[in-house]
Amino acid sequence: MSHVFARCCFVACAVFLVVAGNAAQAQVVKAPLNEGFVRTSSIAMSVDEMLGTKKVRAADEPILGPGYPALWIGEVQFKPLRLMRLEWPDARTGESKQEIVRYLVYRVIRRDYTELAGAEKAELERKLVDPDNSPSNVLDAESTNPLQMPRFLLQSQEADGTIVSTWQDEVNVAIQNAVFHREMGRRGRTLKLLNSVEALQEIGAPVPASDPDALQKAFYGVAVWRNVDDTADYFTVTMAGFSNAYRISKDAAGQNVVEEKVIVQRFRRPGDEFLQEETEFRLVDEADTDGDGTAETRYPLWQYRPRKLTIATPNVDTVLRNIQSSSAAGDTAAQ
Repeated sequence: MSHVFARCCFVACAVFLVVAGNAAQAQVVKAPLNEGFVRTSSIAMSVDEMLGTKKVRAADEPILGPGYPALWIGEVQFKPLRLMRLEWPDARTGESKQEIVRYLVYRVIRRDYTELAGAEKAELERKLVDPDNSPSNVLDAESTNPLQMPRFLLQSQEADGTIVSTWQDEVNVAIQNAVFHREMGRRGRTLKLLNSVEALQEIGAPVPASDPDALQKAFYGVAVWRNVDDTADYFTVTMAGFSNAYRISKDAAGQNVVEEKVIVQRFRRPGDEFLQEETEFRLVDEADTDGDGTAETRYPLWQYRPRKLTIATPNVDTVLRNIQSSSAAGDTAAQ
């Protein structure tokens, strides 16, 4: 990818996607909210993210990837954080013991982020591809799509945002079945509620914003947490695995920091540990996340979250920053 093409592409695309590029949160596609689903994530993708490693990036700029067309994102709708009381036999005494579990029901529809360009969608796609430099495999085409790998993290917090405790969602078939019977109702025969292992599958084709039956193409899932602190008043749910966007930057020591794009939704529960009710959970919306200058419409925030990952590839900076290098005699520095 030449420097000239990448820079020209960036300028041209920015004209079409100024909302997505500047506000970082844009919403042009949204399936209807029904059946108790109360929030939908924005379809947020900046021009820089679409260009990915096709854009030449200076040493002090974060690397964004993987870029169009490998880049994908899903619209995630979810119900409020809920709780359920279940009876379990004690392993030692055999007596019945009650446990309170927390769960989050969600559904996902893969979306086409280039629709952020509206009528200029086709022109945007053309400018995001360099036909002279994009690799083409006509003999052995890929037979599989990337995997979606949903992961949910529940954290309790102080009022100032300080994290107190963290719980990973877990797979428990008994709880999963109980949630299914409670949440799916009469639609249970036509729907399947997946746990985080069952939801690990290939991504499907993106659903156009104009599709009137988008919900028919959604998959439904549930995240489950056990042994959560009953006294906590503030919670944050981080939802990962619904986009493959990543960011690589440097920390103060010069080491690579790899981050993934995730959805973050905050909740509060102004109750106590003695008489817990799920109606006490409230969604916390702190900002104008759709970027329209008003406080009327809010969406969960897309953020970049660090991952524990070590990059061992030699010259990864030179490669991912799309910097042309020269190996002339006595000169091995990047140009």
